[in-house]
Amino acid sequence: MNDAADRSPLQSHEQQPADGSAVTAPAPRYGGAPAPATTSSARIVGMVVAALLAFAAVVAAGVWWLWPALGVRPGGWHRGPEAGKGSWSVPYMPTGAEHPQLIRGVWFTDKAVVKALPDGVHAYEPDSGKELWTVRNPDGARLCQASTDSTGDVAVFARGKGDTCSTFVAVDLASGKALWEHTLDADDKVIGAGDKIARSGDTVVVSAAGHRTSALRVADGTLLWKETDELLGGEDCHGTHGNISMGYTGGRRLVRLQSCWNEARDTVYDAVGVDPATGRPQWAYRLGEHGGEAKVLATSPVVVNVPESRDMKQLRPVVLDDDGRLRTRLAGGSDTDRELLTTDGSPAANVQIKGDKIFVVAQSKETDATDNNKMVAWSLTNGQRLWEQRSRGYLQDFYAVASDTDDVLAYMAGNIHDPARLVRFDPATGRQALVRRYAPTPRTAWIGSDPLALVGHGRLYLSAGYVSEKPGQAPKAWQKALISLPAS
Repeated sequence: MNDAADRSPLQSHEQQPADGSAVTAPAPRYGGAPAPATTSSARIVGMVVAALLAFAAVVAAGVWWLWPALGVRPGGWHRGPEAGKGSWSVPYMPTGAEHPQLIRGVWFTDKAVVKALPDGVHAYEPDSGKELWTVRNPDGARLCQASTDSTGDVAVFARGKGDTCSTFVAVDLASGKALWEHTLDADDKVIGAGDKIARSGDTVVVSAAGHRTSALRVADGTLLWKETDELLGGEDCHGTHGNISMGYTGGRRLVRLQSCWNEARDTVYDAVGVDPATGRPQWAYRLGEHGGEAKVLATSPVVVNVPESRDMKQLRPVVLDDDGRLRTRLAGGSDTDRELLTTDGSPAANVQIKGDKIFVVAQSKETDATDNNKMVAWSLTNGQRLWEQRSRGYLQDFYAVASDTDDVLAYMAGNIHDPARLVRFDPATGRQALVRRYAPTPRTAWIGSDPLALVGHGRLYLSAGYVSEKPGQAPKAWQKALISLPAS
């Protein structure tokens, strides 16, 4: 998130129950005294028909009442000036891949919200959705990865053709101008772990399959260093060697997960603090027997999830200090990591750090088969588990909302039965407050599973999650890449 985003606290006057249960939307009501047993069949039929008509009228009135509240009409979601300060959306753009990679690129400037799409980077006016500018890819190229960091109003993304994604581009988000591009040299000796962009200040570390991981200066694209055996600690060590969770994560600290063979030829795993300017290690923390399943959740401070078993979803985070020493181990519970975007080079999307507390959207082992998840809070100082709140409602999960405010926010996706909600958690107690209620998920706008949620300019933005595509087939009309909603 950029510092230019709206920092005003979101206001709420409606509280949810202290136990965290969802506030149910009022249901249409109809009915009356039961008909006497002597009522004729024709009269019974007439009464049923009348009741059904009355029910339909109430439902229709409710639907028409909800749509205008979202700046939307039943004919579909509108984008552009006609939506005013209501809602607008961006149509989904197919990538041409059956299982496209999820790209998190959504950035804010003083005047725009900017979205990475398959054909390039697009900027929109926050209130209306009017397109302000576009940096398009060359013909035949697709955008295949983006950093979440836009410090200095500069974003870095990757593009390529076919299965190759090895050209990296920086764009000035204020002017809409491409600043530079750099294409990595192919290296047959490198397997790599896929497309990653890890940015830390004015250094961006970029990775692509079949190419040697390299660091570029964000300001001008100058090559700063390449990953070598020497930087990794010897030829028996590997950084992005075939394991998608290995490699670099950016942020305030640049952290690398790597594996090495020890003298007994056993594999050992380390989290390594890296100097962004030189690539040289500053410290190393041994991750333990199951470090191969570790993931960097945050880098300010450094938080690494280190499972105690081969269950890669087990949530057992450790917090490290600035010298890479164990600061605290967060108290374990029956939690599993949602594995939401922790392997693309940016910190995890399901984690929020506010002050001296960390908040993680997680699953419960005992309830993996249910449709709900939970928000869990810990103290970063002593690792104490402070509270947890389960989501409630049919097919409703919490999705952490990225923001530059001190608010701990979650979005609860709606469905045909339940309205969507933006909720705020009290950091100390977990008590929920309803910030805003939205209509049940309309059939004319769908953002995909696991939407990415962000608040900026006083609005809620939902970016498309995983979307299954059929090559050569156009996406459904209701599939959207970005949806903008009022947030206060």
